[in-house]
Amino acid sequence: MNEVVKFLQENPVQYLATVGRDGKAKCRPFMFAGEMDGKLWFCTNNQKEVYADM
Repeated sequence: MNEVVKFLQENPVQYLATVGRDGKAKCRPFMFAGEMDGKLWFCTNNQKEVYADM
């Protein structure tokens, strides 16, 4: 896990791909927020389309 966290910290922007509610592919940049209790955390707002798509 330490290697993964180190990599994400050195490369903070990743891309998340989803299928939108319209049935089309969506790819959005996400930033790594951190690691807690062995889980990786990324953040978004529950008012955003990506939240509904997930």
